[in-house]
Amino acid sequence: MFFEKDIEFSIHSDLINLKNIHPEEAKKNLPNWYKKIDKHTLYQKNIKGCIPFLDCISAGYVLPLPQDLFIGHNVVDKSLNPEERKSFLKYSLPEGVSEELCTVYNLNGASDQLHTVYQIGGPDNFMAKKNGSNNQIIKILNPWKIKTPPGYSSLFVSPFYNENDYFSIISAIVDTDVFDDHINFPIIINNDKYPSFEKIFKQGIPYVQIIPFKRDSWKKKISKKIISQTYRLKYFTQILNRYRDLIWQKKTWK
Repeated sequence: MFFEKDIEFSIHSDLINLKNIHPEEAKKNLPNWYKKIDKHTLYQKNIKGCIPFLDCISAGYVLPLPQDLFIGHNVVDKSLNPEERKSFLKYSLPEGVSEELCTVYNLNGASDQLHTVYQIGGPDNFMAKKNGSNNQIIKILNPWKIKTPPGYSSLFVSPFYNENDYFSIISAIVDTDVFDDHINFPIIINNDKYPSFEKIFKQGIPYVQIIPFKRDSWKKKISKKIISQTYRLKYFTQILNRYRDLIWQKKTWK
């Protein structure tokens, strides 16, 4: 029997009523390309019949962007040398919100949140090249604190198979049962596909997927493969939805 665990998302009281930035179950944010695929049937088998894939894209929760973010990637900075190209961000804030208040809310404020490429190994590093070698690393601040029960950590990744392929967060695992601060997200631009662009990413779009998990210790074991003919007869004599009906263990995210 499985028992429900709580994952707690907390935010400053001034922001609590902004519903479009509330974390949601990933299953409520399946990518549009997936939803448009016809139903998996005997006559038209497709990825919708692959329950392991559905388990992946629907696992855990997603964080929506807390602000509109404008990203200029490899664009001319007209305030400097007109030949110089750089990456930068701009953000949407209500009038009168000071940088001090942005710090309280943990929102992107009056100055860009950036890391140098040397913090990820220098311009020849794989991630720096992916981002465009000499461009700084943009960071998106997250106003939510995330808390899991004792013994549980959280995996943070870009939403699996998401349609936003302009950028992805730098994936990480955080021991969210003991870490008591905001978790922010440096991003890597997909420079290979988008070598130069200017684009607004709207508040509310999913940009982080959170999958809590129990910390366990593991030990690798190598053994001879044993094929059970009884299992194979049971599994392969069902014509459709074999994995769903015979193997799948339901996971719930609320």
